[in-house]
Amino acid sequence: MVSELLGAADWTNPPSEMEFSVPYGELLRGIAALVTTLSASKRGLDSPEWRRTLELATSLYVRAPGIVNVMLNYKICVEHDLPLHPTVYYELREARKYKIDHGLPAVDLANRLYRKSIDLARAALRLDASFEDEAAAFRAALPAELNSFVYTGTRDAYTWRGSNPELLLRLATMIREGFDADIIVAAAHGSIMPALLLSELLGLPLYFIRFSMFKRNDEEPIITFSDRAWLFGFKERKALLYDEDVAGGRTLTLFAERMAPLFAQTRTACSIRHAGATIKPDFCAKVWWE
Repeated sequence: MVSELLGAADWTNPPSEMEFSVPYGELLRGIAALVTTLSASKRGLDSPEWRRTLELATSLYVRAPGIVNVMLNYKICVEHDLPLHPTVYYELREARKYKIDHGLPAVDLANRLYRKSIDLARAALRLDASFEDEAAAFRAALPAELNSFVYTGTRDAYTWRGSNPELLLRLATMIREGFDADIIVAAAHGSIMPALLLSELLGLPLYFIRFSMFKRNDEEPIITFSDRAWLFGFKERKALLYDEDVAGGRTLTLFAERMAPLFAQTRTACSIRHAGATIKPDFCAKVWWE
């Protein structure tokens, strides 16, 4: 797994690899090349290749979330009558202005591709030998315009710190000992990077609901009919509700309030919580005071 190659990374300062901009089709091909290279790399700090391996592993770790990020944005646009633009992430309130009916076949395809994107990103982090073939099949199923959609990564200190594999391993142990979860539902977009790894560590299904109060000005989690329909299969099950960083606490509080009625039982979790946050998640790997 790629996390095993990241031990020497600096988890205080976000790396330069986190900042990039690339068309979606190129992103998928680039990740496939990284998976192939890293699968054959020598491991350990005693290897003369370790520094280059760390750079490549970091690139894979920060790029894999883009597989999901673009598809989640596409799904939101199709379901809420928004334009499909290669570089613009529209605010949900703009749907009233455009009212573009993409049609039910497009909605169905967007949701199937979205769910597949989560599996594909997880396979990348596992350095799965089948990733290149799976990515090629995924690209072939994409609407043509999606290949030119641009994913832009930015240096985000909070997301980077909350994605530290050591913290996620600690969090996974706490969750495994304290809650027999059946699924992880995470608040996107910020949580995508760490949640992909957390789900692998726990061996649980993963689903993202867009809820970004600061980057996307969302007033509440964007739960669509298709989200409810898919999550209905877990209505009698236990869900872990995750956000990577809890500063004030409002995001995770609202997320938990809206998501809890969809499941028989829920618990909340985060990688990092500020000591002054208004919510204390059931599981937290680290509390910070700065």
